[in-house]
Amino acid sequence: MAAAAAGMSTLQVVGTALSAISSIQQIQAGRQQARAYQAQAKQEELKGRRDALAYRQQGVEVLKKIRENTATVTARAAAGGLNPYSGSPQSLKNYAAKEGIGEFYLAQENAELALVIGDVNAQQARMAASQARRQGFYSAVGTLGATAMTVGSIGGPPSNIGGFAGGGSLTGAAQNIAYPTTGSLGMPSMVPGG
Repeated sequence: MAAAAAGMSTLQVVGTALSAISSIQQIQAGRQQARAYQAQAKQEELKGRRDALAYRQQGVEVLKKIRENTATVTARAAAGGLNPYSGSPQSLKNYAAKEGIGEFYLAQENAELALVIGDVNAQQARMAASQARRQGFYSAVGTLGATAMTVGSIGGPPSNIGGFAGGGSLTGAAQNIAYPTTGSLGMPSMVPGG
């Protein structure tokens, strides 16, 4: 790095260092965004499972209601002196069972659908996480590429600049002091007879 920096101006070195820091930050920001999307994916999976469990519980409650309704109809028919297993009492039990079983199956389908929706949402969040990681990397590469082009267009320091005029050497500086020329002093009016 020191050898590469020797041919670069201070502005180029500072610009390159800031660009490298910015690129690292872009990659880290992409990773951080990806972690947020991964956490969201996990939440979507859990939400799908929670919703599915709620629908299954709803289905169990429907089955309990069917059993309660059937028992109630049977008990009331028997108490009223009717045969609970034929005629109107049986028709009421059949109707309650049919409607209840329909609700039960609907709840089971909703549970399966909740799992699928949770998986789809989680997959979308995972894809967004992958995209965020890639975007952070692409942004970093773009920043480094733009910096390389900028550094290349700035150019390096002139080769004849040193601590003194005269090519940057002590010998050249001593010669300029002892025998000044118009090139070493800059303005022709400063040299006597020049």
